[in-house]
Amino acid sequence: MSDPAKTSPEVPAVAEIHEAHLIQQADVPPLDVDGVQAATVGTVAFAIASVIMAVGYDRLAAAGDGWWLGVGVCGFGLGLISLGYTISRRRRRRRDWSASAA
Repeated sequence: MSDPAKTSPEVPAVAEIHEAHLIQQADVPPLDVDGVQAATVGTVAFAIASVIMAVGYDRLAAAGDGWWLGVGVCGFGLGLISLGYTISRRRRRRRDWSASAA
């Protein structure tokens, strides 16, 4: 009896199955290439959280969670640093792209 994988055109050979990937990655461009939007959202979120924790600091301190305000302020500070970095990186990339296009 013959091998069905070799005689049936619908069934690929075992070697072909290993070469073909079952999961294909779609060719979709990233939404935020330079990261400015992500850094902005994170920085704003930490700023809002810090203000809320500053308003309710007495309650946090009474519960022994006063250090949360420090986490919020540090997150906001790091967000500002990352925002500055991502904006400068975006400017640099645009400048390099326009120089290579010219």
